[in-house]
Amino acid sequence: MRVVLRRTGLSPDLLRAWERRYGVVSPGRTAGGQRLYSEADVERLTLLRRATYYGHAISQLAELDNEAIERLVAEASPDLPTAHDAEEGSAIVAQCLESIEWMDGAGLDTTLRRAALGLGPVQFAEAVVSPLVKSIGDRWHAGELRIVQEHLATGVLRQVVDSLLNFGRTSSRAPVIVTATPTGQHHEVGAMLAALIAASRGWRPVYLGPDLAGEEIAVAVERSQASAVGLSLVYPVNDEAVDADLRTLANAAGGRIPIFVGGPAAAERRALLDRLGLTFLPNFSALVDRLTPVSG
Repeated sequence: MRVVLRRTGLSPDLLRAWERRYGVVSPGRTAGGQRLYSEADVERLTLLRRATYYGHAISQLAELDNEAIERLVAEASPDLPTAHDAEEGSAIVAQCLESIEWMDGAGLDTTLRRAALGLGPVQFAEAVVSPLVKSIGDRWHAGELRIVQEHLATGVLRQVVDSLLNFGRTSSRAPVIVTATPTGQHHEVGAMLAALIAASRGWRPVYLGPDLAGEEIAVAVERSQASAVGLSLVYPVNDEAVDADLRTLANAAGGRIPIFVGGPAAAERRALLDRLGLTFLPNFSALVDRLTPVSG
């Protein structure tokens, strides 16, 4: 079985779940009851893993033959990441989605914590959390996930990142970065991940939480003597209250410290961000590039 796991990139728990719940392959057995996987089994499992990376539900893929799955993979293959962390991340995301589908909060928690420790904060954010959150949103909008499943996933993600933040506390003398989401922005995982990444660079994050008015964030920046601000904007994309908060923060900062803004709704505000002198971040790696590492 170890050879099969290595060749397919699947975890033991995920492979067993796929076999038990969906019958994706039917391996033979030795006299002692050990599974015997054929080359055809390995080929199909590898195809299934690649297809789940692109967001296809295993419950639907299990009903397709290999040729149909190959077509799904071929349609997306020009965008297939080649980095090892992306490949590893895709398998982790698939396992997380399985846990979410079956309301297995403990399993999701364990998978995320292992991924965070194994990949590090930046790759954990980019290769696991970002694609996972996108898949959850896409499946919820498509009616493939219920609200209770989305709430479970969000709650576990918040707990995991929060515990990692508490674990990685930095020196009280380190430069401060304040992270939050402005008015009406309730999706806080991006802001929490920004704080986690900043901590990994030696900064001291002050995470304020979601849905805060610009003037309140400005007060926190002043009183903490922050050297930077990080904001996450997800949904809704068009919201005048958010624009007002951005203007308030820009005026309060007066260009003295950088204000980093990321997320899907930030991309829609590039023109406004440029006018206000705020820095748009397309991904978490861009935040790393802009935070000077602090030692000690």
